[in-house]
Amino acid sequence: MVTHLYKNFLESERVYIQNIDFWKTIIYTLLSVENLTFQNYVSTTKKDGSLYTDGNPIYNFKIDNSNRAVRIIQEEIETNKVEFSAWTDTLQLTDNNVVDELVISLELSNESVLLSIELINAWIINNFSKQKMDKFIDKLFVLKETIFQADTTKQEEVYA
Repeated sequence: MVTHLYKNFLESERVYIQNIDFWKTIIYTLLSVENLTFQNYVSTTKKDGSLYTDGNPIYNFKIDNSNRAVRIIQEEIETNKVEFSAWTDTLQLTDNNVVDELVISLELSNESVLLSIELINAWIINNFSKQKMDKFIDKLFVLKETIFQADTTKQEEVYA
């Protein structure tokens, strides 16, 4: 059974902000242990200072003194499955800098957070090349399908 988090994040600005704080805590915990500093590279606020509240991105960061970045896109919860995908991309920033980014798109759940942590560790901490990262994403996706498919199988089928 999938445990979704912040289900009403698109309907309530208060919940949306709590959701952002959740991601801040996760990312800070992952990166502070490695003594890595980071900052946003995609604006999440409008000219009037209010938040974009569409989940794209719900959170983003670029490692200081690096061209590595992560953008997390959070989708509205529409299924009872682990909805998760990821890919690498190259993004031209407005200051003519180029970043290599890991893009993660998900319906937020305990399960998708754990998959995200695995990918962020590989991309940022272990510094996988884009080619190695793409293979790792494919492998993680197959594992996700295998593990979470079994979760939806009837118990008698599992123990048969």
